[in-house]
Order: sequence, then structure tokens, then C-alpha cells
Amino acid sequence: MKLTGVAIGWAIAVAAATTAADAATGINVQLFQFRPGTIAVNAGTRVTWTNHDEIEHTVTAGVPAKPAGGFDLALGGQGATASADFPTPGTYTYFCRRHQHMRGEVKVN
Repeated sequence: MKLTGVAIGWAIAVAAATTAADAATGINVQLFQFRPGTIAVNAGTRVTWTNHDEIEHTVTAGVPAKPAGGFDLALGGQGATASADFPTPGTYTYFCRRHQHMRGEVKVN
């Protein structure tokens, strides 16, 4: 199969759009931090956390003194991922149960 310049350009544009969308809904766990610390998404978006540390972390809804119970995701070790859906507008705080200084926020429009 031979691709034309237009077809090749379209394939590159689709790949770039997919990468940009993934970056917009992804949070990295690295050096005992959630990066970015705050992310803004539209209602109905699935957010995915990826652990780049060699140690286990969690992504737990709420704050250490008052977990919210909305989600409590385990991130086993390096390369582990976990996702949560955010169907309703609002601000959702979260933290790591093992390292309570690690905190983040998902703002849903």
C-alpha cells in the first residue's frame, strides 16, 4: 500500500492529537510528587496516574485527615497506572496514603 503525502500528514496529525489528549489527562507520580499538582479537565474525562517511582504510592480521594471515599487507587511500583473517571464538575483533592505530603487536585469543568 502506498500512502500519499495527504494520508501521511493526516496520520501524523491523528498521532499528535492523541498524544496531546493523553498529556492533558495524565498525571505523573515522580520523586514523591504528583505532576502536575493540579489538572483541569472537562466533565466525563478519565484521568490516569502513572508511577515513575520505584516505590508504591496511592491516589486517594480527599485529604489525609479526611479521606473522601470517592476513589482509592493503588500504584504498585514503577510503570504502574491507575485511572478514575470524573463525570461531575467540581474540585477533587487527593493524596497518597503512604506519603501524606503528596497531594494533588483535579478541577472538573
